[in-house]
Amino acid sequence: MLIGLPALENANWPKLHHAYGRALDTPQHLRALLDGGDEAIKDAVSHLCSAIIHQGTPWTATEPAALTVAGFLSDKRIDRCKPLRAHLFAFLASVAEASVRTEISREELEKTAKFDLEPFLNSEDDERLFNDENASNAFYARSVLGCMKAAPELIKVMLEGLKHLNPRVRTRAAMGAVMLTNADSLRDYAKSVEIRLLWLAQTTRDIDERSAHVLALGDLGYAPIEFLHDPSPAVRMCAALAPGFATNPAALRELLNMVERQAGNIDTWFKDKPPQFAMCPRFAVVARLVESVADFAQLANAAIALVKITTIHCVDFDWGPLLAAAFKDGDGQIATEAQRRFLAALVKNQKLWDAHFSNPHKWFKKAGLPYDRNECAKMIK
Repeated sequence: MLIGLPALENANWPKLHHAYGRALDTPQHLRALLDGGDEAIKDAVSHLCSAIIHQGTPWTATEPAALTVAGFLSDKRIDRCKPLRAHLFAFLASVAEASVRTEISREELEKTAKFDLEPFLNSEDDERLFNDENASNAFYARSVLGCMKAAPELIKVMLEGLKHLNPRVRTRAAMGAVMLTNADSLRDYAKSVEIRLLWLAQTTRDIDERSAHVLALGDLGYAPIEFLHDPSPAVRMCAALAPGFATNPAALRELLNMVERQAGNIDTWFKDKPPQFAMCPRFAVVARLVESVADFAQLANAAIALVKITTIHCVDFDWGPLLAAAFKDGDGQIATEAQRRFLAALVKNQKLWDAHFSNPHKWFKKAGLPYDRNECAKMIK
């Protein structure tokens, strides 16, 4: 499989697409990674992360672009711009994710991809491609299959990245490597990845890096029980978030205590946030607690602590799901003291109420409550 400049030079870019159209501009962005100035590098990274893979969605240009980048990582010119290597590993990790995060089997993708796209690719009317159901399905199938085909080269790159001196590179490589081991053909790499991650997590003094590797270990299927006792609350939180600890009483208790006592500090624990957190780390904690703690009475103190520090714009990620959990019957009836206390905390935080902001309405509707501060205040008296 061609990588680096050969991959770039052999790709038929005029017939490939990214999120914004034909990939005619992609070669110049890729070349800029090796010989461009600061602005050109910035534009190239932006192109990779917004056009070549867009919000997790791959395109037909994704495979050759990823293989080009994979080959470039052995070129010392990449290090003339200090954060570039880490950015490129983050990009490749997103390609790795696209290769495994699909509910469609490889066999079905290959069957769908056989549809003849040539008449559409030869046409100057790209809308025709995306308006035809068979063609658009084949296009998507080819895009995902391209990521799958690149995966064997990507796992090699990720394993090398785990040895890099830069911790930001190592954490992005760890996330990508773990993603790739979800592929049937690459599962044999899981044990070696686990051994390397465990060693890194145990030996690094960098809390941000240790936290990221503990998250990666959890996603790999390892139960990071020893890190539930780490001196750092950030590391303990990441250990408690391991998928294997979803019903573990000690892990859930750790998360509850953290939110109750330090809700406002959780998002400040990291200088370089682990790449597994696409948004605020506390959102991941809330999601786990809402999913795993069935009795809202056990969750109430943590929920109230969070309501005190959140904002109206976080409704879809913390206090909205907590509201739905508090009133899971959806009848808007206050039947418990925990419900009353939580609703009272919401009423007290005036900044959470704005009738012109639409997002809260769906959560209050789900709970069976009016999104009206005065009306809710009457209910808790």
